[in-house]
Amino acid sequence: MTASIITGPAPGSSLTDTDDTTAAQTEETDRSPRNARTHFTVAAVFSDHMVLQRHRPIAVFGTATPGTPITASILPSPPSERNAISHAPCCTPQETATVRTTTEGRWLVALPAMGACAAPHRLTVTDGTETVQFDDVLIGEVWLAGGQSNMELELRNSLHPEAAVDNAHDPLLRFYNTPKTGAVDERAERKSGWSVCTPQSAGVMSAVAYYFANRLRAELAGTTEVTIPVGIVDCYIGGTSITCWMSRQRLETSAAGREYLNRYDDQVAGRDLDAMRYDWTTWQTNFNAWNANIDAARTADPDVTWETLNAQYGECPWPPPMTPFSQYRPCGAFEAMVSRVAPYTVRGVMWYQGEEDEAYCERYRTLLGDMIDEWRGLWNDRLPFLIVQLPRWIAKSEADAGRDVMHWPVIRAAQMDAARTIPDVHIVVTLDCGEFDNIHPLDKKTVGDRLAAMALRRVYGNGDNGDESDNGMFTGNGPVVDGPESTACVRADGNGIIVIFRHADGLHFGHYNGDDLGINRDDVALGSPIDTAELPADASGFALSGGDGVWHAASARILADDEHDSGSGNDAGRRRVQVWSTAVPEPCAVRYGWFSWGPAPLFNDAGLPAEPFTRER
Repeated sequence: MTASIITGPAPGSSLTDTDDTTAAQTEETDRSPRNARTHFTVAAVFSDHMVLQRHRPIAVFGTATPGTPITASILPSPPSERNAISHAPCCTPQETATVRTTTEGRWLVALPAMGACAAPHRLTVTDGTETVQFDDVLIGEVWLAGGQSNMELELRNSLHPEAAVDNAHDPLLRFYNTPKTGAVDERAERKSGWSVCTPQSAGVMSAVAYYFANRLRAELAGTTEVTIPVGIVDCYIGGTSITCWMSRQRLETSAAGREYLNRYDDQVAGRDLDAMRYDWTTWQTNFNAWNANIDAARTADPDVTWETLNAQYGECPWPPPMTPFSQYRPCGAFEAMVSRVAPYTVRGVMWYQGEEDEAYCERYRTLLGDMIDEWRGLWNDRLPFLIVQLPRWIAKSEADAGRDVMHWPVIRAAQMDAARTIPDVHIVVTLDCGEFDNIHPLDKKTVGDRLAAMALRRVYGNGDNGDESDNGMFTGNGPVVDGPESTACVRADGNGIIVIFRHADGLHFGHYNGDDLGINRDDVALGSPIDTAELPADASGFALSGGDGVWHAASARILADDEHDSGSGNDAGRRRVQVWSTAVPEPCAVRYGWFSWGPAPLFNDAGLPAEPFTRER
């Protein structure tokens, strides 16, 4: 297959103020003392206002002259500083640990695990001669938000940004934007730092991550008398393949990874470095101009269509030229971003990515599993991964031509398989959240809320909270996170196939983004019922095959509780759907939502969408 669709960074997303050529040319002459001393440095992810992970040993790390002893200490800030920020009393003692720098010049101090505390602390790191000090340090829950443009899309560019940004005032919600680059950029790192969530700062935060953290803050507040801060490490770049987030050593271990490496190596082989820098600078200038035009046009008219934008400003200049310093090259983001923030102690990872790999979708399941395994090794922890399954999407040009290359269903299936086969990997279905002809759907609140619900249920709801003080509320209970899932299908007595679902109490046909019902999504919530239990073939999302490999759109109806047949069993709660088509008198297989773009009307009473599937009878 060849690449037919490009994704690129989310329009309007801020990049670092240095480009990749700067990263390759940065000199040490402007070295800043923020995290650097004569004989040691502390990793840039550590700064004032950071949040440290509760109930886990806290990794503090950096570089130093080999053999240098490094001591890290954390203690409550003086009462005067504490009262200025929080009324919470001091709830942790002073903790100290020392380690000697390795012969490779790296050091890592593990401070003892501590409970959550909203009162500010001071973290100090010293070699016995000089000290680096960080103030207003909180202890709570920390998550890494990773992926490409749909994780990158910022709060200020999401749906209803004015209200969201104006209300984004929470001194106990903080975030760190990892500089976006494909080569280590120490100047950008020195300018980076943790930010307290305010209307002035929150606009450049990942919208998905903001809504996730906002709900997490609210929900965890009810589980314990201790106030729990939340921190987000934003680590994403739009337009990146999953291979950008893995090491060359790991990619070389699989045929799928080697294919990506070989394509990259062929693109840069024998090319002059100065010529590549020139090509990159030219592309960056054109891309920045296009991005600024798009941003201005969408600000002036939020409802402007991509067809209009492309006609006025041209298609996005994509892909960029491939270079050894590009963030879009295999391993680039891993080397310049992931390896710079790891192993900062986090509770887990949110992952929203896959669009850029659609042309090589058959390789995605292998690469996703390899990336999860590599990151867990890097953190030395079986981190929970919360994966956002790709929503529906198709470009208008493809839809107008009646083409659907069916790559996104394969990516979705790979993501679902990872969640079902890899321990502590969970999936959030967003089939109902896509937008026609917009690969960057603006409704990130629904996505962030569902991620938070998944974390509350699967991560915090399993009793693994660290101590008895905040166990119990979500154990065995908590938010509903599963939409209808097909478990079996049987031949109907009369016509077609009956599909049996679980997690399907209150199964109904409901509204979704992009349906043709003439209803504004601002007025009707996703999943709210449609007044019918039966839909025609062009609106049901179901299809049938007679075993010849040809699929036909099929009608569907939700069976009432008393409509039992010999094959369906006695499932209560409207958990069965009959699917039929006159074009397929002897159906052998059924599928739902198996397209890039199409109807997705099936929901449960929690308003959660049915997952896409294909199943043989």
